[in-house]
Amino acid sequence: MNMKKIAFSLVMLISMSVFAQQKKDEPIMDNWFAKKPTAPPPATPPPPPNVPLDGGLVALIAAGGAVGYKKYKDRKKTE
Repeated sequence: MNMKKIAFSLVMLISMSVFAQQKKDEPIMDNWFAKKPTAPPPATPPPPPNVPLDGGLVALIAAGGAVGYKKYKDRKKTE
């Protein structure tokens, strides 16, 4: 009995959502799967500007290399 209620509720929910999406000037279920004309795709946006590799990024890479070298030397000392 419970499964029948669930199935009925599911069918009703789906059918209501199908009818709710119909436009007023369109007949219901008429040519549902026919390909309708679509608008042309929007123009592509311009490409993002190039980002220069300035001093901040170079300093960050140098600091990472220095920390890596220090850890390497510390590990060599303990072995």
